[in-house]
Amino acid sequence: MATKFPRRDEFLHIRNESNAHHRDEPLQVLIDYIEISAPFYEHWPPQTHTAIFMESDNQSNEDIYGREVLTQFLRRVWRRPVTTQEVDQFMALFAKYRPEFSTFEDAMLEVLATALATPEFLYLTQPATTDSTKGPTELSDLEFASRLSIFLWSSIPDDELLQLAEQGRLREPNVLAAQIKRLLSDPRASRFSGNFVHQWLGLDGLDSVTHITEDSLRAAMQQEPIAFFDEVLEHNHSAMDFIHSDYAVVNERLAAHYRIPGVRGPHFRKVPIDPQTTRGGLLTGAAILAMNSDGKDSHPLKRGVWMLERILHDPPPPPPPNVPEVDLTDPEILKMTLKERITDHRNKPACISCHSRIDPWGIAFENYDALGIYRTQINNKPVDATAELFNKQTLAGMDGLKRYLLTDRQDQFARAMVHKMTAYALGRPLSFGDRADIDSLTAQFRKQDDRLGDLVHLIIASQIFNSN
Repeated sequence: MATKFPRRDEFLHIRNESNAHHRDEPLQVLIDYIEISAPFYEHWPPQTHTAIFMESDNQSNEDIYGREVLTQFLRRVWRRPVTTQEVDQFMALFAKYRPEFSTFEDAMLEVLATALATPEFLYLTQPATTDSTKGPTELSDLEFASRLSIFLWSSIPDDELLQLAEQGRLREPNVLAAQIKRLLSDPRASRFSGNFVHQWLGLDGLDSVTHITEDSLRAAMQQEPIAFFDEVLEHNHSAMDFIHSDYAVVNERLAAHYRIPGVRGPHFRKVPIDPQTTRGGLLTGAAILAMNSDGKDSHPLKRGVWMLERILHDPPPPPPPNVPEVDLTDPEILKMTLKERITDHRNKPACISCHSRIDPWGIAFENYDALGIYRTQINNKPVDATAELFNKQTLAGMDGLKRYLLTDRQDQFARAMVHKMTAYALGRPLSFGDRADIDSLTAQFRKQDDRLGDLVHLIIASQIFNSN
């Protein structure tokens, strides 16, 4: 990169003497023209500027205009109307900063930055409870607007939401339904799908996986479950599609990884799949399989724990202390298949109680290797992905696992889905006291054929979402 440019009169005739010792004459470069690209704005100042420093007849009066800027900004970031006393406090700070800056805007930016460090911006505040207000209290309209926008945008409400809340109209059924649709159609809703899916599925585990050497493949793996969630949400499909679907949501790189033909380009799209592709739903996604492996091969224990925690919301207890590990120096153990090693380990008295509950779920994933590629053999031996649950139910590989979930565990998965999304919407872990609300939401969700878009509406309309 050039760090020093020639004078204007030298621009058309530049001499490069860096290789003069190789030639009789130094290289000469003649420049035809220079093109400079810069940001183009249709309007000046740009919208990012006028959103804070709006047009006003009082711009020549720094005291009056400063109050206008602060009143608008504080209302937006604190998500409520502000008092004259609150504006006075920040104007006093502005008066202190103003002599240190050459322009009004620079001094005011320092004051606005201070507002962004206040608890009112950083936290969702609520009135303190007293003896007379014990138990849940209904959110105010402005508090509801904040909770709604943080749920679906991971951000503060915009002016339209705030105005409807101040008018007392936001909770009107038709108005609220239209606002939910608007928020989900906004690009900011991608934060909802990205953040929720990362938390729900534990996708941060993929960051520590080192056996994915290709950046484009890693990025595609990371994006696939989010793109799949977006597809289900946008078209209001059943959440049971997360267990199994007759389509995949892939880009060209991931389609090649899955051996799905006919997909071109880096963007993700819904494509129909043949049953022989051994894909469909989230359970066979490469990200899930790769992050629940040991880097060299599958890891049934990790996959079983992930299945219980993330899909069924039934996490196993932590392992007891001093549990013996599999002795890989034992030649007899080295001769065993992975499933045989797991069975041998499970038969130890200290291990049987937990592993009998976890292992069968993970063994059902055995047809997928450390990168999520489907296989039928391991070390020239047929893959045995059949396992028996504690209730004597046989899981015959991934097909058997999906079939069992969709026939015998639909209620449990639906409730897990409601629990995970409600906890995300509230921004807190759920407690025993929330159980009745989750039961009610789950019953409504099931009556709506488990449609994901409907679940978002049900949660927002619920008592638990509308109260502190």
